[in-house]
Amino acid sequence: MYLYRYRKRPNFGDELNDYLWPRFIQAPMEIEPGSDDVLVGIGTLLNERLPALGRLHILGTGYGYGRLPTPDAMRRAKVHFVRGPLTAKALGINPALAISDPGILLHRTEDIDRKKDIDCAFMPHHSMHSDRMTSLCEKAGVHFVDPEAPCETVIDQIGRSRRLICSAMHGAITAEALRVPWMPVITNHEILENKWHDWAMSMQTDIHFRKLPTIWGHTQPSLRGRLASRLKASAFSRMLARMATSAHFQLGPDAILEERLRHIEEKLEAFNSHYSD
Repeated sequence: MYLYRYRKRPNFGDELNDYLWPRFIQAPMEIEPGSDDVLVGIGTLLNERLPALGRLHILGTGYGYGRLPTPDAMRRAKVHFVRGPLTAKALGINPALAISDPGILLHRTEDIDRKKDIDCAFMPHHSMHSDRMTSLCEKAGVHFVDPEAPCETVIDQIGRSRRLICSAMHGAITAEALRVPWMPVITNHEILENKWHDWAMSMQTDIHFRKLPTIWGHTQPSLRGRLASRLKASAFSRMLARMATSAHFQLGPDAILEERLRHIEEKLEAFNSHYSD
């Protein structure tokens, strides 16, 4: 089975496909196209760029980037479940299929009782990762979680944290799965808010974003650019430090997480049973 996912650069949310699916899907996974069956899993992948050939198995995927999948793609698709109600509405499918993002399966695979030796961590959207941001987090007394680090490293650091601030959605999903209170923030215009709301609605919760200044890896060479960069950097560290001690962290009820997990597991059990026949 071809595992279709974003592979152009390392990114924790996309890497979760390789980390999680072999633990739950019995079919062997291939990273190159060519199989008759295609697993379309974790990510915002439901658009016009879906593979042109093969039977598409939609397992928790979301809509948000690009245009809706072509009619041909949807004719070849078996929608087992999707990320949330906004995706279900966009595709015009049964709202009961809006279960949640498969990333919450980390609750089943990981130790949720890790020793908490990180007071507060920050995980940015992968487009914002830079040494400069790492330094600003250190200045704020907040642990930096690299969104391009191996899955095991990211999961361990989030699991060891008492709180997580994040502009990476799968950082929030991992925190929810590991029962770590989290706070969503906007750090740049590339963050697609609707995909957050899509997932949050599946968990019967709301998203209330805070904002942090946009910090790029390189500053403008002009004097004005350097001054503006220093001011933004100083504001970023001050605001991050205040956020780390605020009361605006959230965590959904255990019962909702367990219910969503049971529904996903039922879908995966049915999938495995059918695929092995």
